[in-house]
Amino acid sequence: MYKVGDTCYFIESNIHVIEGVVRSCKGGMYIVKYGEGKGIRLPERRLYGTREEAIASMTRVQKEKYKGPYDYE
Repeated sequence: MYKVGDTCYFIESNIHVIEGVVRSCKGGMYIVKYGEGKGIRLPERRLYGTREEAIASMTRVQKEKYKGPYDYE
């Protein structure tokens, strides 16, 4: 449970870990301010206490490399 003013981290597009500050909480949803005047509303399950926790939870899916018509074995 985060309180107003706490620093938290969240994952953007499953690529970047963003640091933000909790501005309000209502009904299990948090409004997090980050960057220059930006904000986002997230559930608690998408917030992390440290950057390391956020990085550990990232699931990167490796896509198979595209093979063109000239890629023969």
